[in-house]
Amino acid sequence: MLVIDQKQNNGVVEVPAEDSFRLELHENPTTGYQWHLPSPIDPALRILDDSFERSDGGYGSGGIRRWTFVADRPSVIALEIGLRRSWEPLPVQTFKITVDVKPR
Repeated sequence: MLVIDQKQNNGVVEVPAEDSFRLELHENPTTGYQWHLPSPIDPALRILDDSFERSDGGYGSGGIRRWTFVADRPSVIALEIGLRRSWEPLPVQTFKITVDVKPR
């Protein structure tokens, strides 16, 4: 499975149609800052899983937000995710990726 992380910010990835891929970004929800996906996401993508795994640093140390997506059909998807507090309208950081879903 293709894993996308902060190193691919502002990049382009290719995914075969009907394949899944994972997006992993660092966040620290104890500070209020969490990654927020656009709503709704592009109809060519489906979210299979959305999870958070705390790092070994103990309570308050943050961890990794993971989303597993499946690309249902060929499309070019510009995905932009914002790191913000839920009560703040503007993100303090953004992660942008273009997902080029290729036909099988």
